[in-house]
Amino acid sequence: MSLDVMALARLFRYAAIITRKTLVASTYALVLLVCAPGVSLASGLVILYPEVRQPYARVYADIIAGINETYPNTATAIVVSTEESPANIQKSVLSLQPDVLITLGERNTRMAEKIAPNIPILVGAVTRQDINRPGISMIPDGRLVIDKLLLLVPRSHTVHVVTNTANKSLQMALAEEYAASKRVALVVHSASTVQAAAVEYKKLLDQIGEGEAIWLMQDKALNDPTLLSQILETAWRKRIAVFSSNPTHVKRGALFAIYPNNKTLGRSLGKLAVQHKMNREIPQNIMPLRDLNTVVNGRTSRHLGVTISRDMLSQFDNIL
Repeated sequence: MSLDVMALARLFRYAAIITRKTLVASTYALVLLVCAPGVSLASGLVILYPEVRQPYARVYADIIAGINETYPNTATAIVVSTEESPANIQKSVLSLQPDVLITLGERNTRMAEKIAPNIPILVGAVTRQDINRPGISMIPDGRLVIDKLLLLVPRSHTVHVVTNTANKSLQMALAEEYAASKRVALVVHSASTVQAAAVEYKKLLDQIGEGEAIWLMQDKALNDPTLLSQILETAWRKRIAVFSSNPTHVKRGALFAIYPNNKTLGRSLGKLAVQHKMNREIPQNIMPLRDLNTVVNGRTSRHLGVTISRDMLSQFDNIL
């Protein structure tokens, strides 16, 4: 006897309900198994990342997605809140028996060194340069920054930077050496406070001329919108190239900005983890970031007489 249409529909609905219930029950059983005391599930890679609000949470989500694309074995991500005790994190990490631990953020790196001293650690999403661990910083490689400037403004012969020289970074050291090889002088103006930075920028803006450029570093002084406006307005009037590592500065009138490509950074960290697991040699100190996006202000480029050819378009991710 054949089923009528209504009976057939009821049969499919019933089967779907049974399937959903079975799936939920199976998932619940798996959660119980993972959380049960004494249960140890091996994971080749464990990622510690901080609990933060959006839009910063998106940064870590993209990095983790990139890691998962290039690390072929099991990877487990553990979110770490500021209230979480190191003892609980230690229990979670050790129960997974990882071959490699990737720590995202400086706080997680410091904690991991204490709770898992015998597990190899790779570091990511940090801005400090004094971390004696292999990994990738969030600070852009200064050599790539200089290359982008010379691609857009090849006549540049001097680059000015206002920064706290007491915290001289690997980025600056690499940039100075590389700029010199390109016959570009990198002039560093020392300023340890916001007030000192404002004074240095004022002197610089009074004296700067053709063929010179300003590199806006990540600096507390630039949180002052009045100072930033003064820099960009003077640069516009004097036809000076200003570039930055903050893409919002491009919207305000800077020529270009270089900033992290978080997913690609994750892929690079995943590849490092694979190399470490296979006992291949990897750099033992933290490396500057080479996984970068570049955004250019089209209006500013035209004002400076910069022609972006079709061949150059592939060098930029966005033109505003």
